[in-house]
Amino acid sequence: MSGHSILYLGRGEFAADYLSELESLSCCTMLTRSVSLELPDDAAFMVDIVLLEVGPAIAQSGHSLGSIIQSLGPYPVIALTQKAHEHRGIAAIGAGAEAYICVDDITIEEQATVFEHAVQRSRLKRRLSETDMTVLSILKDINDGVIVVDIAGHVLDINPAARSILALGQRTYPDPTWEQTFCCIDKSGNNYRNSADLPLVRARNGEKFAGQVAIYRTPEQPDIVLSLNGQGLFDGNRELIGGVITFRDMTELTRKTSELEKRAQYDELTGLANRGLFIEQLARAVGRSQRKSAALATLFIDLDRFKSVNDTLGHDVGDALLREVATRLRQNLRIGDFTGRWGGDEFVVCLEDFGEASNAGAAAQKLLLVLSEKYQLGDSEVYATPSIGIAMFPDAGDNATRLIKAADIAMYEAKKRGGDRFQYYSHALNTKLEQREELEIGLRHALVRDEFVLHYQPRIDVASGRLIGLEALLRWQHPRFGLLPPARFLPILESSGLIHSAGEWVIAAACRQLAGWQRRFELPDLSIAINLSPQQLLQDRLVQAVAKSLADTALDPGCIELEIGDGDIVRKRNSELETLRGLRKLGVRLSLDHFGTRDVSFESLDNGFIDSFVLDQSLISDVEDNNSHQRIVRAAIAMAQGLDIEVAAEGVETVTQLEFLKSCNCDLAQGFLISKPMQPEKVAAILRSEIAGTRLLARGMP
Repeated sequence: MSGHSILYLGRGEFAADYLSELESLSCCTMLTRSVSLELPDDAAFMVDIVLLEVGPAIAQSGHSLGSIIQSLGPYPVIALTQKAHEHRGIAAIGAGAEAYICVDDITIEEQATVFEHAVQRSRLKRRLSETDMTVLSILKDINDGVIVVDIAGHVLDINPAARSILALGQRTYPDPTWEQTFCCIDKSGNNYRNSADLPLVRARNGEKFAGQVAIYRTPEQPDIVLSLNGQGLFDGNRELIGGVITFRDMTELTRKTSELEKRAQYDELTGLANRGLFIEQLARAVGRSQRKSAALATLFIDLDRFKSVNDTLGHDVGDALLREVATRLRQNLRIGDFTGRWGGDEFVVCLEDFGEASNAGAAAQKLLLVLSEKYQLGDSEVYATPSIGIAMFPDAGDNATRLIKAADIAMYEAKKRGGDRFQYYSHALNTKLEQREELEIGLRHALVRDEFVLHYQPRIDVASGRLIGLEALLRWQHPRFGLLPPARFLPILESSGLIHSAGEWVIAAACRQLAGWQRRFELPDLSIAINLSPQQLLQDRLVQAVAKSLADTALDPGCIELEIGDGDIVRKRNSELETLRGLRKLGVRLSLDHFGTRDVSFESLDNGFIDSFVLDQSLISDVEDNNSHQRIVRAAIAMAQGLDIEVAAEGVETVTQLEFLKSCNCDLAQGFLISKPMQPEKVAAILRSEIAGTRLLARGMP
């Protein structure tokens, strides 16, 4: 390292011994002393480093520390202080100094590092464009960590937030090899194989990146998980001269996320495997059974009359009962067998390597006995009996899903026979399963065979009674079972993946029908509501389908309302949020369906995504005499008005319900009082009457 020409500014209040020693070191080629706090009045004077003594003389000079440092122009300033007054050095850095030295607490090696760091940092700053200088000045004071490196990878600047996050001392200056060790471990805990992937290297190579998650590891402290962004630094000629990274501490968030992911596999109430994890475990068990040609059985357990426990003793006792059932299941299974909670009061069990099929029945009988014994839950004595269905592999099913379905069917047969018993699955019980499979096969051809139809339910303006829109409702004209409502086939559409093509058909057909009605009856404001499945939000083909329908029909996007079932949209995955953003860009309206029956965050309502929500019919059905539902409806409508969100109510069946909604200033209503869902031809007749000024309620439509 070459020596530097150094100018000392100060009155020798505490640095005299330090300066004498400095003159003898190789890092100093020339030391010029000045008792003033200003540069010598010599135009030819050249200096590499200015050492500024920050002691009492600064306060006596009548000038602020910042103004003195700024007056020193382009020269790198290193503040001199003492260990007892280290705060003065820190203040000097805040005022613009490149570094500080405690003259009574520094080694020769540390001093050389500080000098070289100050010179390199000053050179970089002189080459930075004015824009980049402004950006770095702003970054210095933000709460995110900021690190600046030059083109060679030397760390030239670490802001206070970065030092705090990384637990670096104020006088710590990393050596040139630091860029190879800083965050050299990826988010999976593996070392980066290619140094070009390291964040500091990426930044000084001019790469712009965001959201790189890496681990900062040192022997002295626990791992710190960082989320890093970076980009190159350029001079006024756009020549790359270094890089800058910013980062945030994600350690706690990562820990919580990991805990949540683990919790996502286990039932919170009982601690048993949840539905998803049990299916994974059962699938692996099926694989083992196939390889070993060993017996395997799936048990589906449901508690008889569990609802009466909740209704009579309360949900706390009901929850305690479920926890105790889980404990008894764990304690009475062999090592290697496993259990899970399917949901509600339903449990599932997998038995492996048990020999004869009758042995599965013996295990079920044992569970019947232990689960039927008295439960002492606090002050309450509770008796509960189970119904158990048994499905044997491979006769009842050759995969996890089929086995669970078969065991479920067998359980219902046991329950039909009075409960407190077990029932083997047999092909005689397969009617429901076969019918479902027949429906699934039929659904794969329904679009090609033109078997889907749309019915439409009118929606009126509550205040005026005027018909202003309709909800499109999917029906299936099955060749054997007749006209089927969506409840019969929608779950199959979703589980089979057919929901995407069927949903796109609904969007296209509803838009064509609406465009035809608007033109035919000169009703440009007539709108239509279309239900979306949560599955549709997972793929961007939904946005493309809506865009195509709008282009094909030339409809005003504001006339299309897409109803979403999940209320907490701000917690959705990125893919779903991107789909929602894409729909918003098209200009269509988004609505929350079944409002009042599912969790909805205020953030979801106040983030600009939602234009309206639909009060669930369960709130409306008994609103005439249910004071709680009355309060919920009033509060929901008042909240919506404050957020400029439109409110519709479905399931309106009586005049009293409609009058109550009118008193709450509800915007829209639909239900059997107004009209049942109907075929397009009947809708056309209603629209003709609407033009003539005859309102739906005035005509007493069925």
